Amino acid sequence: MTSDFSDFLKPGPTVQSDDDAVVGFSRRAIGTETQATEQAVLLYYAVRDQIRYDGYDLDISETGLSARRNLELGHGWCVSKAILLAACCRSLGIPARLGYADVRNHLSTRKMREKMGTDIFFWHGYTS
Repeated sequence: MTSDFSDFLKPGPTVQSDDDAVVGFSRRAIGTETQATEQAVLLYYAVRDQIRYDGYDLDISETGLSARRNLELGHGWCVSKAILLAACCRSLGIPARLGYADVRNHLSTRKMREKMGTDIFFWHGYTS
């Protein structure tokens, strides 16, 4: 395993860590906190609490998944919110990468299970 985290600091087409709106959101979320670990925790809470989860409005286009678009909409789903969190971390110089997994959602609603035909969320997104 390499200790070079430079790839996890770069902006990308969806992980828009250099976008003014993303940078502003990140700075507001951390306030005066200077410790990177605490900043990451504050960013996590900001994305969790300020960007509403919406598992029904899934736009998997590059624009739909982008960090800026999720800020504009004020909602997203696990993948787009993971992208936003990664962008926020990177905007502050905190290395962040995306991960994907299939997970069983024990909190899923009946409506969601009926729509998906399962309680397994395929391609669940997370940030590490």
